[in-house]
Formats: sequence, C-alpha cells, structure tokens
Amino acid sequence: MKRFRLPLLIVGVVGALLVAVAVFMIIRLGRGTPVQLPVAIADIPPRTPLSPRLFHLEEVRGLGQATLDAYVTADRFGEVVDHETLEMIHAGAPLLWAQVDPERESHLTLALSDPTHLVYPLPVSADEAGDRIVAGDYVDVIFTLGRVAAQEMSHIETWEYEGPASAFCRQPVTETTTICPGDLLSHTTTLQLPLAKVVLPDVQVLRVEREQVRSASASYGMGTEETTRQTVEGEIVRLYLEVDREQAEVLSFALHNGGLNLPAHARPIGGQSEGFTWQDFERLFFQGRPDEELRGE
Repeated sequence: MKRFRLPLLIVGVVGALLVAVAVFMIIRLGRGTPVQLPVAIADIPPRTPLSPRLFHLEEVRGLGQATLDAYVTADRFGEVVDHETLEMIHAGAPLLWAQVDPERESHLTLALSDPTHLVYPLPVSADEAGDRIVAGDYVDVIFTLGRVAAQEMSHIETWEYEGPASAFCRQPVTETTTICPGDLLSHTTTLQLPLAKVVLPDVQVLRVEREQVRSASASYGMGTEETTRQTVEGEIVRLYLEVDREQAEVLSFALHNGGLNLPAHARPIGGQSEGFTWQDFERLFFQGRPDEELRGE
C-alpha cells in the first residue's frame, strides 16, 4: 500500500501546482497586458519641450484599447520628444496625446478662423487683463485717453419759472429760417478729455503667454542632498489676439497712445458702446444730489 502513496502524493502536488499556475494565468490575463506609461515627475508648464527626464515609467493594467490610445505609451514616447506641451501636466499624471503640440514649431496662425486674419501679440500685465484669462476667451479692448485737468465741476440746472411777470417780461419772438438745397450744414460736438471707449469688442484670445520662473528645491535621502530645478508659471505677460488688418491698426494706435484694459468674457457679446467722457462723469456725479437752493431766489 505504501508503494502507491508516494506516486499519488507526487501526482497530487503536481496537480496542485498546475491548478495554481492556471489560476495565476487566468488572473493575469483578466487584469490585461501590462503597459508602461510616462508619468510626470513634477508639474510641467505649457509650452515646455518634452524630454524623458521629465517623466518616470509606471506599469498599468486593465485599460481598454480606446482608453489606451489616448495616452502616450513608453514605446511611442520618442515620437513626442522636443514637442511642446499645450497645457499644464501635473505631477503624477500620465501624458495624453491631446496635451502635445503636433508640430515641433507651433504654427499659431493655423488656429485663425479666417486666413486673412492676423495674430497680434499684445503685451499686457495682470492689472490690465487679469491673471485668469485663458485661450479661447474673448476680450473687449477698452481704450482710455487723457488725464483729468479740471480744477472744478459745474452743473447747470434748468426749470420753468412760475412766479409773477416782471416789467421786462415780453413774448418770445418767432424767427423763420429758410434752408435751401445745396446749403452746407454742420454741427460741432466738443468733448473734454479724459475718455474711455470700447474700440474693439469680442476679440478672441488665441494664446496666453506667462513668464517662466525657475525655482530650486532641495531633497534629502541616504545622507545626500540633491537640488532639483523646475520651471513654474508666473504672471501674464502677453496675449495673442486674432484680428483683421483694420482691427490691428486700431489696436496699434490704442497701444501706443493711451491706456488699455481688456475685460474677458466666455463668448461674443456684440453691440456697441457709447463711451464715457468727462461730461458723462459730471452728469453721473450730480445725479441724485439734492437740488441747489436756487428756486426761491
């Protein structure tokens, strides 16, 4: 009987090993084929040329083919080396094809909605355009000209006199004026500076450029100190706007002859503005103020 126990034991052990291997293979196949993805070591700002040193490899499983096609895998990373990023890639995030500029030298003119339009690089500060504006927003270009030179403000109030007639009261005289064809007519409007006016409404932003600030940080491990440098985004320095030639002329004039402000909005608004002048400010100032005590005089 003992002669049969040893072979049966061996067969049982071998069978158990085969079952274990089969279960392991089934679990492994169920999890999918392992794929290596480049993952950002630190935040990578927009317009950064891609380099292997910016990433480390992580193995993932179980991704569907449609999902996997959206990521740049390790075996295809060479196709994007030196290409620029289109947006911020945060630390710990894998690289998507949609985040990579397909051209090594980005042709911003390809983003124009009309081939006759121009890309206008406009220097701005955070005080003029804010620091939250992004590509795809629209801005209204507000042009401000002049400075306040007035030393006083005056307000003329008119009302109908309802008191008794004086000795010098007389009836109004009606004059008849004849206008003939060919006569030249004119009307002059004089406004006092300063003034503000939306000179270019609904201008689309193609790209936002920010200053690149290099920072250094120290890390410690295994008794050694390592210093790493990374580039982070600073304040806004330039907007790239889509304009036609006539708008480019208006923008250049406004840029070099006054002050600019560029409030942003998500979609075109349309319409025209009346502008705002010193006389408008005077009227606004006196609105709601108590009437002057002149009616009893």
